[in-house]
Amino acid sequence: MLIDVVMPQLGESVVEGVVVKWLVEAGELVAKDQPLLEISTDKVDAEIPSPSAGRVTQILVKPGETVPIQAVLAKIETDPAASLPAPEAAPKWDEETEGFPGHMARTSGPPIPAPPRVEPSAPAPPPPPANGRIRITPVVARMAAEHGLDLSKIPGTGIDGRVTRKDVEEYLASGGAPPAGPPKAAPALSPAAAPVPSKAAPSRAPIVSPPPAAEGDQVVPWTPIRKRIAEHMVRSKHTSPHVHIFAEVDMHRVAAVRAKSKKEGVNLTYLPFVIHAAAKALRETPIMNATVSGESTVLKKDIHIAVAVDTDKGLLVPVLRHADRMSLKEISAAMDDFGARAKSGKISPDELSGGTFSITNPGIKGNLFGTPIINQPQVGILRLGQIVKRPVVIDVDGEDSIVIRPMMYLCCAYDHRVIDGVAGNGFLYRVREILEAGDFP
Repeated sequence: MLIDVVMPQLGESVVEGVVVKWLVEAGELVAKDQPLLEISTDKVDAEIPSPSAGRVTQILVKPGETVPIQAVLAKIETDPAASLPAPEAAPKWDEETEGFPGHMARTSGPPIPAPPRVEPSAPAPPPPPANGRIRITPVVARMAAEHGLDLSKIPGTGIDGRVTRKDVEEYLASGGAPPAGPPKAAPALSPAAAPVPSKAAPSRAPIVSPPPAAEGDQVVPWTPIRKRIAEHMVRSKHTSPHVHIFAEVDMHRVAAVRAKSKKEGVNLTYLPFVIHAAAKALRETPIMNATVSGESTVLKKDIHIAVAVDTDKGLLVPVLRHADRMSLKEISAAMDDFGARAKSGKISPDELSGGTFSITNPGIKGNLFGTPIINQPQVGILRLGQIVKRPVVIDVDGEDSIVIRPMMYLCCAYDHRVIDGVAGNGFLYRVREILEAGDFP
């Protein structure tokens, strides 16, 4: 029985993935759960296991191709013996009946010679496109128009020699220069490939092609996960009107709690304190713990905070579920576990989905503050700044005094389609209050 190997949905917002490489070949016997291929999405790199033991009969997608979820990647015959039927023997001429088996014998007339053997011919090449039309995807058509490319000059590696997005990217990365003069119009699409116009699609400014790489320049092609991150960030900036607000936080009470915990053998960073404060403030400001669905706002019941973790392959954002129910030490332990497993590539796809709010931390080498980009379809994100000791003015028994305190800037970005200034500012003010109070169970 033939079964399909399909592109799984690795996370609730993942709609496509890139085939990085195949680990097996067509005709190879595989065991159940044996890795068949590596894929990359905007959330995670993963290996796709075989759904059953059998023989790989077809591989339908080439490395480097982007395919949607549930697309068929390969086919496996679960009964390998049945997938390779024995070839039928050629019928033999019967000398007595002067014919092939099953044919009526001749009773008279000259002998009939056996039919000549016909050698199989090579399959005919695919017919050229009719009327000069090139069958390409809308993505390739847009790239050709933006860069002024003549697709007939780019070797195609797709089916029937079609030019794929990867072909265009490699052509541009190798220094392929666009033709002189104004950019040409995009090639005409066949009806099956023509994009459906969308009234809601944002207008895009033309992209200026960079000059070819000079001698000594290093061209570093984007990895699949870097491409997904880039697309996700651009989509977020096109989707949400970002508002960035800042708060300066006195962290001296947090520093005191850290010092006390360290004496007890628990080494806490500043990040768990901010997560704890944000989770409490989100419970009090439900509009910040929301997602956008079409023209509706979905207020989420549970608080699942996604926290950015840097890895060698790029940024991963594992989700801390029910963060408002966790103690400070539980949050710290969970973040240590996420950090270790993210860097070793052992974060599961389920742990990267379902976030309702995001927090990003630049680490010990961070700058004073930064303006983060919202993680769609969420409506808010919080960024930690660097903690710096500075002189500040405080009130001591009704008198102004100058003291040295560890100070930190927090930046909150919110989606102005959903959140107005009162709610956004109120949320960040509440986070500051909780941190400066220093009351952490």
